[in-house]
Amino acid sequence: MKRFTSIVFFLLVFLASNALKAQDTLPKFSIRDINDKKILITWTSTLGDSCIQLAVQRSFDSTHFFSTIYSAQSPELPQNGVVDLRMPKGVKVFYRIFYVLKGGNYFFTKSIGLYSFMDNKGNKSTFENPTDHPKIDKSREIGNKTEEPIFHDNQQATEVKRYINVFKRTTDTLYRQLEYKEFIHLRDSIILKTKDTIYTIDENNTIIKPFVAKPFWKASSYVFNNIANNQINLHLPSPKLHRYRIVFFEENGTQLFEIKPKEDNLILDNANFLHGGWFYFDLYEDEKLKEHNKFQIMIPF
Repeated sequence: MKRFTSIVFFLLVFLASNALKAQDTLPKFSIRDINDKKILITWTSTLGDSCIQLAVQRSFDSTHFFSTIYSAQSPELPQNGVVDLRMPKGVKVFYRIFYVLKGGNYFFTKSIGLYSFMDNKGNKSTFENPTDHPKIDKSREIGNKTEEPIFHDNQQATEVKRYINVFKRTTDTLYRQLEYKEFIHLRDSIILKTKDTIYTIDENNTIIKPFVAKPFWKASSYVFNNIANNQINLHLPSPKLHRYRIVFFEENGTQLFEIKPKEDNLILDNANFLHGGWFYFDLYEDEKLKEHNKFQIMIPF
C-alpha cells in the first residue's frame, strides 16, 4: 500500500512539474502531437488587454512563407490554444505566434516544430529540439526553437502600419481603407468641417453617417390654408387652358374626396375635412401630377 502511495505521489509531482513548465508565457509557447493528423498549439499570456491581436501561423519552412491558421477572437485571454487539423503527413511543419500590442508594436515568436522519426524497431519518437535529433533518416525536421521574441527589421521593434476600414452609412459599404495617419486627418476634417458623424466600431473599423437635413416643408402656392379664416384657398393658373383635378387625403393616406375646379380662385369650407390637422393632396394638371403637398387646418370644429 505504501509503495502504491509513493507511486501516486511521484506521479502527481511529475504532472505538477509538467504543468509548471506549461505555464511559460509569451513569447514562449508549446506544441504537442495529439495524433498523426493533429497538433495542439497552446500558450499563456500575461499581456492582458495590451494585446490587441494574436494569430497562430504555420509554414513548411522554419523562417519563410508563414500563413495564418488561427486568429484569436479574444487575444487578451491569459490561456488559449488551437488544434491544427490540416497538418500534412510526411512534410516539414513549423509554427509561430504573431501578436500586436497597443501602440502598434508587433512581434513574431521564433518558429518551432515537431520532429518525428521511426526507430529501428518501428516505434515513433518525437523531439522538440534539433540538438536532440538522432542521425538517422528523417521523416519530419524541426526548426530552431528559441523562446525570445523575434523583432521585425533586424531585430528592432518597429511601428506596424495600421490600416482603418472606413464604411459609409452601413458596414456593407466600404468607403476607403486608410493608413492610420490618413484616417486621423479624415476624421478631423469630418468633425471640424462637416455635419457628418463618424462612429468607431472597433480599433480597425469606423463608419461615417452622412448628415441628412430634416426635410423643410414649404406651403403650396396652389392649395393652402388661409390663416385668417382657416379656409382652404385654391389658386390655379389658367384654369381655362388646363384641366385640373385635386385629390385630398387623410394624413394616413386614406382618400377623402376629389374635385375638378374650373375657376382660378376658389375657397373650400373646412367643414369638408371633418376635423383639424394635416391633410395631403395631389394636384393634377392635364392628368399629370403637378404637386404633392400638404396643408394644416389649425382649429378643429
